[in-house]
Amino acid sequence: MGVVLSDAKFAIFLLLLGLFFWLPFWAFFNICAIYVDRNLDTAQLYMNFKAVFGTSVAGFFSHEEEDGVRRILDETIAHTGWIIMLLQVFVSRAVERWPAMPSFLWGLFVSAVGFVILGLAKVSAPALVFLGIFFFAIGEMMASPRIQEYITWIAPKEKAGLYMGSNFLAVCIGGLTSGAYTWLYGRVRDAGNPDYIWYIMAAHVLIAILVLTIFVRVAGEFKEQEA
Repeated sequence: MGVVLSDAKFAIFLLLLGLFFWLPFWAFFNICAIYVDRNLDTAQLYMNFKAVFGTSVAGFFSHEEEDGVRRILDETIAHTGWIIMLLQVFVSRAVERWPAMPSFLWGLFVSAVGFVILGLAKVSAPALVFLGIFFFAIGEMMASPRIQEYITWIAPKEKAGLYMGSNFLAVCIGGLTSGAYTWLYGRVRDAGNPDYIWYIMAAHVLIAILVLTIFVRVAGEFKEQEA
């Protein structure tokens, strides 16, 4: 790892990825389920789910409370796994001809749109949460594989695995710092504005696009390494 981090430009790049991509990425998974459970009408979400998928499927994703009302279980919908399983191949094929960095940045933008929609689910129709999660998932599918591909692409060919592994330092930075958003969610929720957390995270991701664009312009594009 010392070999990788001795490249100051690449080390700064990993730090920026951790703070501006992986931090809001992990914050989504930290917050989304509890946001659905505590801030949205999960009984209405059950009815929305039932109207599209039928009683049997909606029943699988919900539970009946003591008052006899069925409610969507937050953790069954507040993630991207099922969307990725269905669509990852198609999204990858759609963006595979794009350069890796522009594809990554567009993925960030789509994720930011998803965050805004998640916030609107609180002040508008709760069913918007499904659309918000969908947009975040599309952004994730555009961004995450391409940035990992980009890191492998710019590594010396005999050290591709080492450089690929270094990406997990950025993942670690994002994971360790993502609790700041959990704390902030508690503050805005207690103030009666839980939807604000998503607008703040959307702004964070938009700033990420700006910061990474400036970094590439100032520090220069990484070049593909020869074998």
